[in-house]
Amino acid sequence: MPFPNSHRVAIIDIGSNSVRLVIFDVLGGSILPTFNEKVMAGLGVGLAKTGRLSAPGQESALSALARYRAILKALNLRNFQAVATAAVRAAEDGTDFIRKANRVLGRPVSVLSGEDEARLSALGVEASFHQPQGVIGDLGGSSLEFMQVGKGKGKGESLMLGPLSLMEVGNDPKDLRKAIRSELKSSDVLASAKGRFFAVGGAWRTFAKINMELEKYALQVLHGYQMNQGQIARTAKLCIDALSNTASRSMLESVDKRRAKHMPIAAIVLEELLSISKLDGVSISSAGLREGVLTDLTGAAVSDPLLDGVIAFVRLDHNQIAFGQALHEFIAPAFAPEADLFGSPAADVRIEQAACMMSDSAGRFHPDHRAQMAYDQALRAPYTGVSHAERAMIAYAVGCRYQKDFKRPGEYVGLTSEPQAERAKQLGSAMRLGAVFSGRSGPILRRAKLSREGDKLCLSVGKTDKAMISETVSRRLAQTANALRLQPDIRIG
Repeated sequence: MPFPNSHRVAIIDIGSNSVRLVIFDVLGGSILPTFNEKVMAGLGVGLAKTGRLSAPGQESALSALARYRAILKALNLRNFQAVATAAVRAAEDGTDFIRKANRVLGRPVSVLSGEDEARLSALGVEASFHQPQGVIGDLGGSSLEFMQVGKGKGKGESLMLGPLSLMEVGNDPKDLRKAIRSELKSSDVLASAKGRFFAVGGAWRTFAKINMELEKYALQVLHGYQMNQGQIARTAKLCIDALSNTASRSMLESVDKRRAKHMPIAAIVLEELLSISKLDGVSISSAGLREGVLTDLTGAAVSDPLLDGVIAFVRLDHNQIAFGQALHEFIAPAFAPEADLFGSPAADVRIEQAACMMSDSAGRFHPDHRAQMAYDQALRAPYTGVSHAERAMIAYAVGCRYQKDFKRPGEYVGLTSEPQAERAKQLGSAMRLGAVFSGRSGPILRRAKLSREGDKLCLSVGKTDKAMISETVSRRLAQTANALRLQPDIRIG
């Protein structure tokens, strides 16, 4: 595997509700945010009523842009792009605001059409999930963009269904539902939608945080978090009750005070779009427009982000990458006959590869804490392209790689099924074997072979590597064979 190309890119997103600067480290297919700052400017406040951008919002937004320019100049980061979305696009004074923004930033701001906004949000989701199938919905302050991802991709569309646009309807849930339903019925994308709904945008991320609180869900990682109809209904009820119930409103404010007032509208929009479509459940995406703009700007091909994401986050060097790749090639024959855990052999191989790439991630940690720190890092790291179950299995395997009888914290046990947990322990044991045999050296590991023959797990090495078979290697082979319900066998020559 060649070392992926890396560079830094900044995106400035001038939205209806917030103005945000994100700086990304891009490594191959990995888009890793390293700086993220937002100002809740509220450019779109009152737009539906006046047709103009908020005056305080413009002042706040321009101040934020001046700050962002200073930051980028100090970092000597010239590779950046600024975009503006629905509020600026729709406002009668939007062009005047953009002239001011151009002067403050020192370069032109691109005002995206609704179709462009949908396309770029979809591109961001495709860059952050593995082969997504369904529809993305990017809920901003003023608008909601839809576009199909996966098979049958068509044109994107934009509907004025953001919380700032719908606030003029009032606070009656029935009136809100009627207005939302009427607008959603005009959607061509929803009419033919199949697959999952990929929810993009701050309001829906907050919705997911509220659901995590209600479910007492342990892993506070939003990207890839999934919700079914029952979970959505319970969370939506709490959000809608907040219109008239002080306790419910306080609960929302405890999760996100700034967005609490927008949550009833976001909840009704989500319920209504699922009710009129054939979409099957919701996946939260932390990636969207900004990642799509970046992908479009750099011309990077959309590819599986998982392995590059692991390499980028753990900061693996060339030797570690070579070892991780050799380790997977070494252990793969031992797992090839095992049952599929994530739908196909190829899906399982991705997880095995990612775990192997992280097998040398904790070498710099203190030996007493390596297993737990490696587990925590793998569980919460901002790499993408995995579900929570896949993420949890990678983390458990890495924990077991560093400690024979590694125990996960109890609150995370339910993240994997029993077969997934057992496979993680087997993977961890096999990675321990490969690491100790080779001294974490890719070239040495490539000269050896691990195979299954009948009821035996065979470690075959050449005569020149006979000295590599230590007592510890023999013991770890026996442990791995036992985990796979096989007998150990060492073959030399």
